[in-house]
Amino acid sequence: MEKISIVNKFFYGLGFVSRGIMHGLFQLFLFFYFSQVLGLDAKLAGLASLITFVFDAITDPLVGVISDKWTSKKWGRRHPFMLVSALPLGVFTYLLFAPPAYLNQMELFWWLTGFSVLIRIAITFFDVPARSLGAELSTDYKERTVIISIRMLFDASLAPMVMIMGYTFYFVPTTDYSNGLLNKAAYPSFALLCAILMSLSILISTLGTRNIIPKLPQISAAQKQLTITQLLSSLGTAIKMPSFISLVLFITFLSIALGVGMIISPYFAYYFGISAKEMAVFPISSIIGDVLSLFIAPRLGDQLDKKWAAIWAAMLTGIFFSLPCNLRMLGLFPENDSPYLLTTLVLILSMGYTCLWIAISLGSSMMADVIDEFELLSTNRQEGLFFSILTLASKMTTGIGAFIAGLLLSWIAFPTQTDIADVSPEAINDLGLIGGPINLGIYLFSMVFLFFYPITKERYREIRVVLDARKVLVDAG
Repeated sequence: MEKISIVNKFFYGLGFVSRGIMHGLFQLFLFFYFSQVLGLDAKLAGLASLITFVFDAITDPLVGVISDKWTSKKWGRRHPFMLVSALPLGVFTYLLFAPPAYLNQMELFWWLTGFSVLIRIAITFFDVPARSLGAELSTDYKERTVIISIRMLFDASLAPMVMIMGYTFYFVPTTDYSNGLLNKAAYPSFALLCAILMSLSILISTLGTRNIIPKLPQISAAQKQLTITQLLSSLGTAIKMPSFISLVLFITFLSIALGVGMIISPYFAYYFGISAKEMAVFPISSIIGDVLSLFIAPRLGDQLDKKWAAIWAAMLTGIFFSLPCNLRMLGLFPENDSPYLLTTLVLILSMGYTCLWIAISLGSSMMADVIDEFELLSTNRQEGLFFSILTLASKMTTGIGAFIAGLLLSWIAFPTQTDIADVSPEAINDLGLIGGPINLGIYLFSMVFLFFYPITKERYREIRVVLDARKVLVDAG
């Protein structure tokens, strides 16, 4: 298909509200909740994220491959998996944030680990097939970026609105908690709201895109009979493709940098002296950035080529996200009592999020182009396999990123279950090292891999000419 209707784009993107909310919970609240509120050692909280990532490394490719081979006349290849993910995702999300009060350190660690694994498996059943579906919706070079940008609009704009609700209505400062994020009783009720919204978004998205199932590409008889040996051969072919390897490594390190920054972001309350109510303003930056990227990413990718647009976007993402901490360390940022502090933070973070969502949108669009190159080389299409690996790479935010953040917090000996007034100035100052130069270094490292990405707009057109001609011959014969 070259184009799809705006209605189908809307319903397709709507399902990713679930992914955005899940990542918001994991990145902004989960680590802080278990470490600062419940008192779990930061190294154990980071280890739980690492263990969860190991399970992702198994389940993501497995779900991708199974959905590639799945056949259903009524529901197609992707929709059955998307549908069954909805209810378990909501149930497990609520339970994760409602642990019994009597748990000790190790019991708390296993509660965090177990339900995190179950949630990540549930979201995988939606995320991998849904991303694969996105690659099947269009073969147009620019239209693919438009589809991904609309998906990102729901993922990165509507989900932050839910986070704003959390800061505004649930984590409100009280006489007992000057920082509302330390109020343990607020987390289960907020998690319940998130769980309901996540499940509903998937159900509506899945049912709302059923009408496009007959128009989607059909798999060949040979692909239905794909064996493990053939699968490994396909994976071997992919690994030899510079386009595939460079793109996966780019998304991997981009996600690690994002993960470190997001896990540290609740600690901005300590570093910049910001209240929980003021923290509610931060997600607005993500919304502003995503709306801007919706218009900028397709045009930038078309004019500069997706590769160079993504390189510039990644570099600027790192610069903007690390700028507040870097400037504060140089004595060039507004002081904590300045009336310009919050406005300056929101403006800088908005520019950072704009660049981030451009980079991520282009990355997913580039993977769709890589899949076409793979089809040219192997005569097979395996969107599920390819996007499962890309999804796995993007999960570095709460996998390796959270693990690294936990190690860094332990390295600076940041205390747990401590009010802002009781944290030493030395520990607060050390947060700037993590949010500033360390995080910037990871972002800059990520963009290096894209210099080896070989698919230009011209090369993609050459690939499509061959694939379209091949399809005509198959249909005729």
